[in-house]
Amino acid sequence: MKRFSLSKNERLRLTKDFERVFREGKMLQNEFFTVIFAKNNLGYSRLGIIVKKKFGKAHDRNKVKRWIREIFRHHKVNFKEGYDVLVIPRKTLSVEFHNVDFHRIKDSLIPLFEEMEKS
Repeated sequence: MKRFSLSKNERLRLTKDFERVFREGKMLQNEFFTVIFAKNNLGYSRLGIIVKKKFGKAHDRNKVKRWIREIFRHHKVNFKEGYDVLVIPRKTLSVEFHNVDFHRIKDSLIPLFEEMEKS
């Protein structure tokens, strides 16, 4: 069960790490998300989430972040190791957020993760 946890080491926290991913990373997009990823030369992948205040109220921003972390946590075993991944919800998700459930978010994000693995 330990393999499904998300430790502090698996989170992007430093500004310089976010900037490096923006500068060096490759970008993938779909209707709900932008995913930017870059190699990190570590033995594990890390997740960073950016949700702008324009997305909506704090409880909506927190909810989407929880959902993204949960999806990453369950699918990180399928990832190539050594990537920093930034997930940014797009405006279309913020507009439709109250009409979208967890499974639709998951079905939107997982193909981006799979495409990232092929790159």
